[in-house]
Amino acid sequence: MNTLKIKTLLSGPRNLLLAIYMKSDGASGEFVNEVLVDPVDYGLPAKSRLRLVRMEYSFAGFDAVLEYGSGGVEPNWKWVMSETANHPVDFQSYGNLIDDSGMDGTGLLTISTTGFTSSTDQGSILLGLRKPSP
Repeated sequence: MNTLKIKTLLSGPRNLLLAIYMKSDGASGEFVNEVLVDPVDYGLPAKSRLRLVRMEYSFAGFDAVLEYGSGGVEPNWKWVMSETANHPVDFQSYGNLIDDSGMDGTGLLTISTTGFTSSTDQGSILLGLRKPSP
């Protein structure tokens, strides 16, 4: 079974900081719409819309896509994370990356991988998110 560990480094009134580790077992295959963040887990109402403020990641052997859940058949595409790009991304100067998944949005932030099939594939992600105003 693939490993997905999510550690909350900070969960304040407005900010959320998460450390995420992923490791392939070489047999289970890709993560598909795997939930990284559910607002309910952080004391927020269901379908609360978080903003992605900053992201740092390092992947070995695979790529991934972060998506906000749309509640429909297909998630709402958001950000491609390439193994070859591995650099910090700061969305603050753009007003953060907003969950614009529409009225059917789930509030979930998910990840889907490509190439996450070898037992040597692994990755780490730091996510900085902004909680909605009360």
